[in-house]
Amino acid sequence: MLNASKTTRSRSVLASLLAIPLTLANCGCGELVNGANLKVAVKYRPSTNEAPTGDASATPAAATEVATSEGVGILRGKVVYTGAFTPLAPLYEKGADVKDPAVCAAAAAPNESIEVKDGGLANAFIYLKKAPKGTSGAPAESSVIFDQKGCVFLPHALVVRVGQTVNVLNADSIAHNTHTNGKKNTSFNSIVSPNERMGVKLIYKQAEQDPISVVCDVHAWMKAYHLPIDHPYAAVSSENGTFEIKDLPAGKHEFKVWHESAGPSGGLLEKALVVTIKPGDNDLTINVSPSQLGK
Repeated sequence: MLNASKTTRSRSVLASLLAIPLTLANCGCGELVNGANLKVAVKYRPSTNEAPTGDASATPAAATEVATSEGVGILRGKVVYTGAFTPLAPLYEKGADVKDPAVCAAAAAPNESIEVKDGGLANAFIYLKKAPKGTSGAPAESSVIFDQKGCVFLPHALVVRVGQTVNVLNADSIAHNTHTNGKKNTSFNSIVSPNERMGVKLIYKQAEQDPISVVCDVHAWMKAYHLPIDHPYAAVSSENGTFEIKDLPAGKHEFKVWHESAGPSGGLLEKALVVTIKPGDNDLTINVSPSQLGK
């Protein structure tokens, strides 16, 4: 009986041992190697986002935000007058017999239709044909000043955002009349009282395709230009022709270049100047020949 019992137990143990590989194989936990040695691979799956204690390599990777923007750039440039330039004669000399001579003829009236300094052309407008996708249409927060002094508009060329307030001032001791000639905007036509320093409010409600003229009906020689626009990507060249446009989206853009003395093109020097903006600083030289300005 004792031998039979031992034989029975031996057979049970042997059967159990033979069943282990089959059980492990069916559970997917390991594999038989060389028919005998068992190699078991265990994959730890934490129940939370916390890493197992003491195992830094198992720390979940932080989420990476993929940037969709290619960045922005600054366009710095100069509008260069490529020929020899002789300053234009004044519209009238000091002491001339004009309306309100005590104020208007206290000094000669400058001819601002073409002004060149250090080879640069002043009062040229450089602006995107249309706003890039995603550009905010919100107006600039601060107002801008448009003054009159010595029977001359200051500044001669002005970029203004749609919805932005233009404070029309008058530093002269005589009245002026400020009259805009918009194509899309209703004309602003207002008397500006002598020594007006609080400002008469002018607001453009629509963007114009190109700059528009501003005149004084009382003093016919007075003229300036405004560009009402619905985005911030525009500038006017300074007295030496330099300009700067900030925060331009990287990529290819089409700019217009406009000057009041440009001939048959209605003021346009460039209808579609293609410029590729890269992130960071960008330089641009715009050459303008005398013939383009009727010289």
